Parts: sequence; structure tokens; C-alpha cells
Amino acid sequence: MSKKHNEKNACKAFRCIIRQMTGVEYKPEEKSGDESNSISPDVDFILISKDGQSPKIAVEHTIVEAHNNQILYVNQLCDIEKEIDRKCKEKLPTGRLFGLIAPPPLIVGTSKKSRNQFIKEMTYWIPGVAKNLNTDQQSSRLYNNHTVSLWCVGPWSEPNGKVFMMPTRPEEAEKERQNRFLRSIEDKLPKLLKYKGKEENFDTALLLEDVSCSYCSSRYSWIDLIPNEYHLKFQLIDYVVAFISIEKKMSMGFVWKERSQLYSTIPNNRRFPL
Repeated sequence: MSKKHNEKNACKAFRCIIRQMTGVEYKPEEKSGDESNSISPDVDFILISKDGQSPKIAVEHTIVEAHNNQILYVNQLCDIEKEIDRKCKEKLPTGRLFGLIAPPPLIVGTSKKSRNQFIKEMTYWIPGVAKNLNTDQQSSRLYNNHTVSLWCVGPWSEPNGKVFMMPTRPEEAEKERQNRFLRSIEDKLPKLLKYKGKEENFDTALLLEDVSCSYCSSRYSWIDLIPNEYHLKFQLIDYVVAFISIEKKMSMGFVWKERSQLYSTIPNNRRFPL
């Protein structure tokens, strides 16, 4: 996954959210030809308002993995999903949506032969169990000593049934969450805070990208991950936005902090489909 590609997508999504929240249009600042008279670009982006009346925004973006190899896991799930869904086409109950849950050890780092065997086995297994599942029901089985589950998550608007892959986390991942989050922000906050001390008026924004909804859950538990020693620094950041990304695209944005307001639960008017 290209970090630069994701930076640009996250920044574009943030500009869309700011426009909806404030009515102000922003664009990335172009680098000056005379670097001696310009501010050092030590953050990912500087945004300027098109009307020139609003403060500039210094922006930092970071991808936060919930567990080791999460990005690789999600990317490989997307590829496998396409194959399984294609092979199960017209073999599933009509108007149904099914989520296939397979843990990382079955997906990450496997050979092409193992991957194809997994697809073949799931394609054979899914149609048989899917016909007996109603909404919110699931069926599980062992595959290579790991549990794989098929969950009927609801109706599907299209005539043919559909299968999609549902990411999951290793059992030990919960212990790693705060450490990974801390490592992600330790490098970002100092860069942003430098802009709060400049003579020119700057706002600041931290964009947190979650590649598989591991952090952006219904509980919005980001706030629980902030160590006590970082609370004051977070209060100085103007905007903190958590994004859910799927296949390198930002699909949802949650405004976790704006100005002095740090949300423990994200209000509906601060959740933005993209």
C-alpha cells in the first residue's frame, strides 16, 4: 500500500469534511520557489483557504495498524473476496449478504497454492451452509486448525447473493493496540505543535487512518488509547479525524476532535460517508 497515495486520499477527504463543517474551501499549498522565504514543509500538507481569509491548516496523516501485518491482511482479503464471490455467483440464496470471517494466519504470507486451495474449499462449503442461514445467524468450521465462519449479515438489494470478507484480529492484538497507537502519534504531535508557536496563524489537523474498522468501532474507543501524558498535547490540536479506508480509499470519516471539543462518542453530524 502506497503511503503517499493514502496521504493524498486522506487529505482530499479531510478537505471535503472541513467544507461540510465550515463552508470553507481549502486546497494544498504549492511550494514556493524561494524556500528561504517559505515555511519548511515538515508536515505532510499545508492547506490554504481559497478565499485567503481563514487560517492555514498544517496536516499530518498516519496509518494505524491494529495488529502486525494488518494492512497486508486486509489487502489480501480484498483479492480473495473477489475470487470467492465470483465463484459463488448464482449459487447463494437470493437477496442475502454473507460475511466470511477468516483469521490472519490463514491469509497473510500464504503461498499461491495455499491461497487457491482456501478459495476452492470455501467456494465448495459456502453455498451449502448459506441456504440454512437467516439474518444474524452464522455457521463455523475448522480449516487448517483455524476457525472460519460464515455470517448472514442481512438482506442484499441485488437479486444474487453476495459474499464479502470480514477482517478479524488475533486474540493477542488487544494488548498491542495502545502501543501501536502511541508509536503512530509520537512522531506526529511534535510536528503539528511547532505550527502552534509560529507567528503566522495556523490550525492543525491529525488524520488517523484505520484500514479495517478496528479502531472506528461502534464504541469509538480512540479516546481510551491516549496516554495521560499526551492529553494536554491533544487539546492543542484543532482537528483529529479518524478515517476508515477500504482498498486505499477513505470510505468514512469521524471527527473525533474539533477545536476544544474532544468527543467520547462521535455525534451523527460528525460522521461523514465519503
